[in-house]
Amino acid sequence: MTVLEQAKALGEALAQHEVVQNLNKAKTAYEQDTELRAAMQEYNALRAALGEEFKKDLNEQNQAFVESVRQRTDELYEIVMKHEAYTGFMEAQKALSKLMAEVNSEISFYAFGERPCTHDCSSCGQNCGGH
Repeated sequence: MTVLEQAKALGEALAQHEVVQNLNKAKTAYEQDTELRAAMQEYNALRAALGEEFKKDLNEQNQAFVESVRQRTDELYEIVMKHEAYTGFMEAQKALSKLMAEVNSEISFYAFGERPCTHDCSSCGQNCGGH
């Protein structure tokens, strides 16, 4: 089996892994949540409007508008950051990143004979003093 064939097999195995399956479910929930999407769209639109306002000279900026938009974007940010679909998706992405780091570490170990140092001694098992 060639390296590319093995890479394909690894990719297929990863696609079936619980972490990837959970990410796919979380991504679907994230993308299909209309409340979350509406909050994010409003947040992005308000940030763009704020950016346009900041392009103006300081004496031409509408400070009441700026303060109102900042207050609303802060509210929307809290809504998004605490939303179950958002937090679930972020946690699923973190889990995938961890899994991929572990996979890459194994590949590196078997290819080069060394585990990459991540400055996290749990990843390589060596007692390097925590850097």
